[in-house]
Amino acid sequence: MSQTCDILIIGGGVIGTSIAFHLAQRRAGSVLLLEKSYLGAGASGKSGAIIRQHYSNRLTAQMAQMSLRVFEKFDEIIGGPPVFTHAGMVLVVKEKDRAALDANIAMQRELNIDVRLVSAEELAEIDPNVRLAEDEIAAYESEAGYVESVQAVASLADAARQAGADIREGVAVQSLKVGGNRIRGVETNEGVYQCHAAILATGPWASQLAKTVNLALPVQASRTRVALYRKPVDFGRRGPVYGDFVHGIYFKPTHGEMLHAGSLVGEEINNPVDPDDYNEAADGDWLPGIRHNLTIRYPAMHRCYGRGGYAALYGITPDWHPILDRWPGIEGLYMAVGFSGHGFKMAPIVGQLMAELVVDGQCKTLDITPLRFSRYAENDPVKTPYAYGVMG
Repeated sequence: MSQTCDILIIGGGVIGTSIAFHLAQRRAGSVLLLEKSYLGAGASGKSGAIIRQHYSNRLTAQMAQMSLRVFEKFDEIIGGPPVFTHAGMVLVVKEKDRAALDANIAMQRELNIDVRLVSAEELAEIDPNVRLAEDEIAAYESEAGYVESVQAVASLADAARQAGADIREGVAVQSLKVGGNRIRGVETNEGVYQCHAAILATGPWASQLAKTVNLALPVQASRTRVALYRKPVDFGRRGPVYGDFVHGIYFKPTHGEMLHAGSLVGEEINNPVDPDDYNEAADGDWLPGIRHNLTIRYPAMHRCYGRGGYAALYGITPDWHPILDRWPGIEGLYMAVGFSGHGFKMAPIVGQLMAELVVDGQCKTLDITPLRFSRYAENDPVKTPYAYGVMG
C-alpha cells in the first residue's frame, strides 16, 4: 500500500469521515484518512448526536441548519440506512430569561428555522408527560431530532471510500512532520506517511499532535458524563429532545425505551483528562442528581429504571466553538477541531467547508472567519448573548 497521498486526514470520527467524503467527492486528489483505533472510537461513537438549530449566533445556527438538511435525507445523499429520528426539541428557561430566548427565536426565524414559544397547554399536547412550572417558558423547534451516531460515521466512511478515498484503521499518527514551513507528512506506528496537505480532525487529541510542531492549540480534552434510564412501561409515546436550562440537563429518547441524559451546566471544562486514559464509567455520586432533575421535568420518571451510564470526551475551546482554519506558519496544514460537544450536529457542513478551504483556498458556502485560530490571540472569541452559553 502506498504511504504517499495528496491529502491526509487524521481522525476517523464524524468530522474526519465527513471531510474525507467531501474531498473525495470533489476529486481533490488522493485522499487518505488515518484512524489510530477504529472508526468512531473516540467522541463520535459515544455521542448522543442531538441535531438542533438552536444557537445564538447566525453562523452556528446556519451550520446546524445546513447539516440538518443532510441528516434528514442521509440515506439519499450519503448512502446506507436512514440515521435521523425526527423528534422535535423543547427548550425550557425561567421567565426572567424570556428576552434572551425571544432574541434567539427572532434570529433563528430570520433563517427560516421553525421555532416558536409554546404555552404549557401546547407543550402538553406535544408531550403529555412533561411538566412546566408557572415561572417557566418553553420554545419548540419542530425539525430537531437525533442521529444514530455509529451508523452515520460508518456510512460517511463507506461513501468516502466509494468516492475514492482510502481509509485505514489501526494507524496511529504520533507526530507531524514539517519541513521548509510546510507539512511534509506524519510519523505513525507504521512509519512515515508523506502528504502535500494534512487536516487535523482528532477531537480531544488535537492539542497532543499540535505540540509535536510546537503549536499551543487551545483544545482541552475533557470528560463528560451520560446517564441512561429505562422508561416505565406506561410512559406512553416517545417524547422530544429537551434542553432544560432551568435544571441544567438535556435528555433525549434513545433505543430500547431508554432516555439518554446529561448536564448542560458546562462543568466539563473543570474536568480535563488524558484522552487515552480516563474513567469511562459514569460517576455513582453524579447519577442521582441527574435522575432528580429529570423527574422534576418528567414526573413519571420517578419510576424509571436506572441503567447506569458512561463517560465520553469533549474537545473544548475557550469559547466553546470550533476552530476551522489553516495552521499559522505551516503551509498545507489545516484544522477542524475544538467542537466542544457540538461536532456531530455540524459535521456535514464542516466536511463541505473544509473541502472548500483546501481545494478552493477559501470557504464559499459560509464565511467562517469567526472560527479562525487567531481569534484567541486577537481577544476576539466567539461571543454569545445567551445566558446558557454552553448551547452556543
